[in-house]
Amino acid sequence: MKRRIGVALVVALVLSLGVFGIASAHAELASSDPAAGAKLTSAPTKVTLVFSEEISDKATDSFFTVADASGAEVGKGQLDNTDLDHKTLSGTLKSGLGNGVYTVTWQTITPDDNGKSNGSFKFGVNQDPGAQPTAAPEPTEAPTAAASAAAPTAAAKPTAAAGTSAPANLPKTGESGPDGSGYLLAGVAILLLGGLALHRSRRKAR
Repeated sequence: MKRRIGVALVVALVLSLGVFGIASAHAELASSDPAAGAKLTSAPTKVTLVFSEEISDKATDSFFTVADASGAEVGKGQLDNTDLDHKTLSGTLKSGLGNGVYTVTWQTITPDDNGKSNGSFKFGVNQDPGAQPTAAPEPTEAPTAAASAAAPTAAAKPTAAAGTSAPANLPKTGESGPDGSGYLLAGVAILLLGGLALHRSRRKAR
């Protein structure tokens, strides 16, 4: 009986961790056009941002603005309704923009947990926008000595050309803290499944 209860608790823990992972998700910038750090020969007419997951369709939740070097707004964007996955923001810029460095500042909210993310990056028109912060790399498992010796050296991936939709250097993004509802759901799941397993074991023992 004790073994069954232990198995039930392990299952409950795994399920609760899965629920917490969903509840604490945040959208991250996956790509942009123009790319972060791009140096263009002419001003673009449109800016597009693509994110890692679905974002809110409310204009006050998910949006971006574009400003010139003086801080004046020259464009803004919101959810692109042509993207059925709701992962894209797009918007047009003012016509006749000249040379200079432009800053794109964005914000998103994920509808499943109201997780807020924000960030910014720059691109230039006939002017170098300077080095852009890169997104933090995801942790990977260190290869064993045998695997390192057997595996061939990976070829370096080519960097994206300026102005393409897949930037080599993505801007560093900011995220709000994880939603506390994830912890609450995890605790409820553990208590419910653990209590159910205990109740069944007592009934069988009678």
